[in-house]
Amino acid sequence: MSRRPLNRRELRAQVEAAEARGIPVEGGAGGRSRSRSESRALRDKPAAAPRTRVAWAVCDLGGREVERFEYPKKAEAEARAQALKAGGKGTHFVRAVKEPIGGSGTSSID
Repeated sequence: MSRRPLNRRELRAQVEAAEARGIPVEGGAGGRSRSRSESRALRDKPAAAPRTRVAWAVCDLGGREVERFEYPKKAEAEARAQALKAGGKGTHFVRAVKEPIGGSGTSSID
């Protein structure tokens, strides 16, 4: 059988009657044993990730960066990779690289 839901008004009346008789009541009508400050543990806010921007890097097969281009210049980066391939300098490819915005001031964008 299911239990009848508690009527908060009746519970409150019972607690007030007990308090009027001088009987100590713990937790009040809700039956809480802990105070609100104890039940809520403060959590640190997670650190926000630094803002980044995307640039195109021309890399060799070892993954070493040969040259870097700004995001809108992808066609130039691909052309540079093709020129290095044609020039006999080995196989090169273009990949996206994320770099932090501002702060350090050491940007290697051409």
